[in-house]
Amino acid sequence: MMTATRIHSEKKSIVILGAGFGGLRTAILLAKALRRARLTNRYALYLIDRNSYHTYTPTLYEVATTSKETANYIQLRDIVTFDVASLVSGFPEINFIHDAITALDLPNGDIHCGGHEMKFDYLVLAMGSETNYFDIPGLHEHSLPLKSFMDAIVLRDRVLARYAEGGTLRIVIGGGGSTGVELAGELQGWFTELRAKIHLACAPTVTIIEGAPTILTGYASGIIAKAAARLSHLGVTVITSERITGVTSAEVTLQSGHTAPYDILIWTGGVRAAALMGSLPLKRESKGRVEVAGEMQCFPQTGDLKLYETIYGIGDAVCFFDPVTKKPVPLVARAALIQADIVASNIMRQILIAEKRRHSVALLRYHPVEYPYIIPVGGKYAIAKIGPFIFSGFLAWILKGLIELSYLSSILPPGRTVITWLKGLRIFLRNDRLG
Repeated sequence: MMTATRIHSEKKSIVILGAGFGGLRTAILLAKALRRARLTNRYALYLIDRNSYHTYTPTLYEVATTSKETANYIQLRDIVTFDVASLVSGFPEINFIHDAITALDLPNGDIHCGGHEMKFDYLVLAMGSETNYFDIPGLHEHSLPLKSFMDAIVLRDRVLARYAEGGTLRIVIGGGGSTGVELAGELQGWFTELRAKIHLACAPTVTIIEGAPTILTGYASGIIAKAAARLSHLGVTVITSERITGVTSAEVTLQSGHTAPYDILIWTGGVRAAALMGSLPLKRESKGRVEVAGEMQCFPQTGDLKLYETIYGIGDAVCFFDPVTKKPVPLVARAALIQADIVASNIMRQILIAEKRRHSVALLRYHPVEYPYIIPVGGKYAIAKIGPFIFSGFLAWILKGLIELSYLSSILPPGRTVITWLKGLRIFLRNDRLG
């Protein structure tokens, strides 16, 4: 058995677990702040992730529906995944560790990974989420998820192979949230291309099954109505108020007792915090996510956890209740990026007090807002909500591309941001066949 390497440092350690949008941005902001404060000789900054790459998840539905003639595996990988070591290469303050976290001992400040062990003085939990199968019998074994680049490639190859066989191709998507809706619309556009290229008698159908009374639960009614109309126009069947209760290799069983046969089942029906989060002595909300306060600090489960003021959480790994609506803040990239700004600033404020650079300083608080959002629904068509305004069509699709450019700029240097965005734009312009 391999013995884990113990990382010893005379410096105090700031450890960020997870190199998603929030974790990566927190690391970069802290590296800049430590450099400005000339404290790099006293504080070590670690970023740990089980993957060696960062995945740009908003475009996975496009990857899953891009023909091999349009873009090969390497071309798609280069616009969707980014080597973390390369992303932080301009920041020598960041020590990236490619390893899986196996255990966290918060009271003693210990982090255990597959090949490393270390202490922390400040900790940021940014491990994201994983697919939630809700213990539905057979669902995990027989469905395809869409959470990673390889998930998207596997889905693409499965659809292509099944389409090439001809006959019927019944695709069922479990979950009518944004991912399910985006994927359903894009699949219908892809089938238009495949019909022209693969001259076989194949009759594909796409069905969304959603347990709530409508698709896109939690979104504005105007968004829901436009999305439902667009899906109907594209030929997508939508079944609502029906939960999947069981899955076999050939069909899904619904709560009503009805069954729905399928050839490919895709599950986009829910996520949960990373499994490791559930074992931590931190306060959790009813669905199991760790709660955070306005300063993005984690609440202790019991009073004997003395380190809680130096333990932060951001993004999908935690739950922040909006003090106005009393509802959890949506799990979107924009929220994670803003939370990263808050966390990086608050850790630096605590450090400046510890270094006696400041006598006291108030920590920043996260104030959620109604973030603008855009949902693409097949081809060069999207639905956008900015403040009270809802609009759809080609203009919203253009705005989607600009928002993707903004997201990329949060993790990539300016030159690489533009090059990567243009490469993706070229591929996805060819990919979006429908107007």
